[in-house]
Amino acid sequence: MGKKPLNENQVKTLRKLVADKPLQSLLLNLGCDLMLRAQDLLQMKISSVMNESGTPKTEVKVKQKKTGKTTLSIPLSPNSTKVIKEFLSERQLNDFIFTGQMSHFTRKPISTQQYAKIVKKWMKSLGVEDVSQYSTHSIRKSKPTLIYNKTKNVDAVRRLLGQSSVTATSAYLGTSDESSLDLARTINI
Repeated sequence: MGKKPLNENQVKTLRKLVADKPLQSLLLNLGCDLMLRAQDLLQMKISSVMNESGTPKTEVKVKQKKTGKTTLSIPLSPNSTKVIKEFLSERQLNDFIFTGQMSHFTRKPISTQQYAKIVKKWMKSLGVEDVSQYSTHSIRKSKPTLIYNKTKNVDAVRRLLGQSSVTATSAYLGTSDESSLDLARTINI
């Protein structure tokens, strides 16, 4: 099944814990909302989430490096909009969103390894004993798992994640191929 997703209560608690930490607040909120792999999330520029007028975009599309596909227009939640306004409004549109302390020298975003360390630290702060069950992919999986648990719609989750098959999404969600395929067969688009 891979890494565990965060549940709704864990995300809400983390939001409170990182509220005054720009990098972590942006990682948590945009990571959950956009459901992207770490490499795609970290390469995003401010122009991806903010209009030239300085207002947050309502929806975001991102070209995924692994698949070469562009995501659906993913709506930004009020939580993401809030942190974008709070932490990105004074920065340049061509800057990376996720910059660390040394970024003013390197002009690069944080690394996937730095992001992974942040996620492990978050899980420790939540009292999780075995943090090895969580990674940056846990953030990517949180919203799709919640959507699946509420709707049981594997095909919708597949499209949100930009995955090519229901079988891949089934494995991702930890459901059996057959039950997921049965659900997918009942959805006519």
